[in-house]
Amino acid sequence: MSEPIQRLAPGVVLLTGDAVDALAYCVKVTQRARHRNGLPHNRTLEELAAAAGHTDIDTTTELEAEPEYITTEEAAEMLHCSNRQARRLAPKLGGRLTGGRWLLDRHAVTDHLQGRTA
Repeated sequence: MSEPIQRLAPGVVLLTGDAVDALAYCVKVTQRARHRNGLPHNRTLEELAAAAGHTDIDTTTELEAEPEYITTEEAAEMLHCSNRQARRLAPKLGGRLTGGRWLLDRHAVTDHLQGRTA
């Protein structure tokens, strides 16, 4: 039985068996991380997954929906605190400063609220 990873020439690698599945897994994890960090999908990674025969790695269907952003006013109302305190919490909750206003992911605020009351 041949090795799952064979170096045929400089810059040429042949993957078989479990190595192909490992590659598909790496592509999936990388695409998810890029999506989570607000980066666009990498076309080369998508082509690599397709060449490996794993076209089911469409991360857009597997990932959670886009975050629903709320203002600090809405977050303050949810957390039963002042708007000023919500602005202080915004960076810790993964908020984004957009146009001079903090926007927070509603799920992060809900998770914080559940953790605080638990």
